[in-house]
Amino acid sequence: MAIAGATAKIRSEEAISELEKISGVSLKGKSPTGELILLIEAENLDALHKKCRQMEKTDGVLGIYPSYVTTADEE
Repeated sequence: MAIAGATAKIRSEEAISELEKISGVSLKGKSPTGELILLIEAENLDALHKKCRQMEKTDGVLGIYPSYVTTADEE
């Protein structure tokens, strides 16, 4: 499993509900400057990358910025 911690820069609050609809994406908080703090889980790094690309294409999302990625249990 691949897990990432990321921030998302959004243009509108509607983006929050759209991001939460994506399987494996959890909203963990909001920074004082308005960025969303996200936990993203996927089967492997390739699936994690695809999920981030999907999130970047979501209406109201300006960018997804992973800050931590791990695949501790992958061989």
